[in-house]
Amino acid sequence: ASEANRTRKGRESLSKRLGRVARQIKARDNGRCVYCGRTAEESGTHLQLDHLLPRVDGGADVAENLVVACRDCNGTRKNMSLDAWCTKIGVSAAKIRRQALLPLPAEA
Repeated sequence: ASEANRTRKGRESLSKRLGRVARQIKARDNGRCVYCGRTAEESGTHLQLDHLLPRVDGGADVAENLVVACRDCNGTRKNMSLDAWCTKIGVSAAKIRRQALLPLPAEA
């Protein structure tokens, strides 16, 4: 990816790096931000993958630690803990954790 297309300097997008798994995660999460429920069309931006346990805290790039988030939610949450973020926006952290543990669809 060109430098201009990278969200962080020196790093390709997580979705691109994970390829098929990223598509499966997006299908598992019904193509909607798990936090606000908006689709890419409704949010006006591409959906991103968000780490439940942020990478800075040791979170891995695995399906069980990744959910779909709109750019607004992902950008506002930053490295906030899932519990703190969910309290702030009024959603259940337990529900989001359960969502991340659902089996990935076979094809996406």
